[in-house]
Amino acid sequence: MIGRVIAGRYEVQAVVGTGGMAVVYRAWDRQSSRMVAIKVLRPEFEQDQEFVRRFSREAEAAAKMSHENIVNLLDVGKEDNLRYIVMEYIDGKTLKDLIRQQGRIPADQAVRMAIRTLAAVDHAHKNGIVHRDIKPQNILVDQKGTVKVADFGIARLKTAQTTRIDDKQNSALGSVHYFSPEQASGEVADEKSDLYSMGVVLYEMLTGEVPFDGDTAVSVALKHVSEEPRSMRSLNGSISRGLDEVVGRALSKDADKRYQTAAEFAGDLRKALTRPKGGFVTYPLTKEEQEKLREQKRRLLLKRKKRLRLMSRISAAAVGLAVKDAGFKPSAEYAYSEDAPKGQVIRQSVAAGSRRKQGTGILLTVSAGSQWVFFEDMRGRTLDDARNALIELGVPEERISLGYVASDQPPGAVAGQMPEPGWITRETDVQLIVSAETVKMPTLTGLTLEGAKALAEANGLIVQEVQEGYSADAPAGTVIAQSIAPDAPVAVGSGITLTISQSRETMYYPAASYTMVVPLDQIEVRLELTSPSGREFDGYVGTLDKGTHRIELSSTEQGLHTLREYLDGVLMAETKVMFE
Repeated sequence: MIGRVIAGRYEVQAVVGTGGMAVVYRAWDRQSSRMVAIKVLRPEFEQDQEFVRRFSREAEAAAKMSHENIVNLLDVGKEDNLRYIVMEYIDGKTLKDLIRQQGRIPADQAVRMAIRTLAAVDHAHKNGIVHRDIKPQNILVDQKGTVKVADFGIARLKTAQTTRIDDKQNSALGSVHYFSPEQASGEVADEKSDLYSMGVVLYEMLTGEVPFDGDTAVSVALKHVSEEPRSMRSLNGSISRGLDEVVGRALSKDADKRYQTAAEFAGDLRKALTRPKGGFVTYPLTKEEQEKLREQKRRLLLKRKKRLRLMSRISAAAVGLAVKDAGFKPSAEYAYSEDAPKGQVIRQSVAAGSRRKQGTGILLTVSAGSQWVFFEDMRGRTLDDARNALIELGVPEERISLGYVASDQPPGAVAGQMPEPGWITRETDVQLIVSAETVKMPTLTGLTLEGAKALAEANGLIVQEVQEGYSADAPAGTVIAQSIAPDAPVAVGSGITLTISQSRETMYYPAASYTMVVPLDQIEVRLELTSPSGREFDGYVGTLDKGTHRIELSSTEQGLHTLREYLDGVLMAETKVMFE
């Protein structure tokens, strides 16, 4: 193959990787004058329909995706009996090679790489693709440290595929050390299987070891099903408790207890960097557990209401009559009590046995019941149902606020809540996050402020904040940046921030643009710059949603600047930017 020219344009130069069904070559693309990678199906599998189907499935899966952290597909073809896939060439190494060289990846670096990998996994899942073979060997790291997910050879698109473990050959469809329990049991792998595998990858990055090992594929698979992994902290004491808890949930045997989306997993990883002591990881209740808890609460509430009504009538009313009969003028105030039932008098302003003039006032403090209530998981319920449930618990209506987001839930259903499900006091401020009708975010850059406001309002959006910035070529008074990327789904009624080009008058400011990828919604972004003279300043500060953003930057100095990219206060990248 070395020296062969495929399709009249791809000049094969060297082997860069081999696998069970294919060989990957480095090649020079004469047409585009760049290096590419070509995956070629092994000749012995040309007549094997299963391998041909898997090879075609990889091409189909890759064609459905375009993401900064996924190896992009460039071409697919067949020449004579040679089937091939052309992909972008990544000059770097696999994450497995990196782990072998370093032994362990520092926690901050490992988390940053994991968040980027999860962004790629999230993109695949949203395109209906389950990778099913997430492992360090399939994660490439280029010279700049950028991660790229590769090898969708056994990805599942629409039809379910089962997992095969062949102990005689000690091989498997997928890689047994990174199997989810359901894959190890021969069941269908879904999105949560990829997240389990990602948990195994992160475990290995941080400790240098996989959570389960054995002499045969079957023995390792059985451990995934029946054994609990050792705490990472027992292997590496420098790992924070928060990070250990996050990986622990990702490796849950029960898929319903794991992270349900890649975005949720990435969100807790970000928390682990700022909350190393942990305590923020929560496990969702199963549907059966939720229903059982709801029924228990309903019965307890009915029983308690009956008892409290009776106690209230007996205690407060009886005490009031008794006080009146004694010649006092009673008044009442209410206070929470963890000991006395609602309606029972717990304090009085005049001590028992004291003598006072007839008609003296007496203040009775009456129990309002416990201040603690259980805030259930409201997700999926209608807004009216969730609000009524909170009011029935005794949460004042003025304590309930609403937020609206674009989500997978039907419009009007609760998509999230703050705080998370659990015990809260009746005085806790509660926010129900409701799934709203969504629109595609229009492109506002290049428009005047008035034009941008009109277009935003026509789409049901609100311009909440306008800030000034500099652009090398945009006319003064036009929009040069928007807080939500064009074409992104956004809830009707959402507020957006626009950056308007400031008039330069006669002063010229060197400028540059920076393209960045935001992996999750509502991320606080700060781009810190250091000029050639050593001056440090913020080039951009704002909140951005998930997507690719091009940000215009300006400086008072020309030349090469150092740019540091912070997401939610965490340094994610450092690079050089030329201001001209």
